Amino acid sequence: MKPTRPKPKQKTKKFAVSHSVKLSVEAAVRKIIEELGYECVQVLFVKESEKLILRILIDSVGGINIGDCERVSKKVSRMLDEEFDETITEHYTLETSSPGVERPLFSVADYMRFSGRVARLRVSPKKTLTGKIIGTDESGENVIMECDGAEQVIPLADIARANLVWYPDKDEANKKGAF
Repeated sequence: MKPTRPKPKQKTKKFAVSHSVKLSVEAAVRKIIEELGYECVQVLFVKESEKLILRILIDSVGGINIGDCERVSKKVSRMLDEEFDETITEHYTLETSSPGVERPLFSVADYMRFSGRVARLRVSPKKTLTGKIIGTDESGENVIMECDGAEQVIPLADIARANLVWYPDKDEANKKGAF
């Protein structure tokens, strides 16, 4: 008789939030944030150290403080408990914060809003561009930047990640609400 080896345990998928639930949560969260008078920068479910996090970034022209984050977090938490208690089956942590001084850029509106500011764009794993945002082209499909004195046109679809660059020694460009 041959000795039997135990079967390897199958790994189970631990991310229990479906795409449709994510989209529904994002829409509901965006609505609350806008009703409260803030800008919703990002709503994202992420897995960090085997923990599920619902990360919300909010902004406003005057900047964001801890009271703003608390106000949004309480209202969003209440809504999630009432509307998504049965559809989000995995335990999660709700995080609400400002996008910070090196705010991420996602949309054409972001590039237009922050024209004149310096940004860092990752366009491939080995290529990053840093320069002043000029804006977007008329189609809204390309970002126009000035890098090392030369104008560059970067397709929005090619940008893997982008964020503003903060220079602590340039006080005027970094003033609260200067964006």
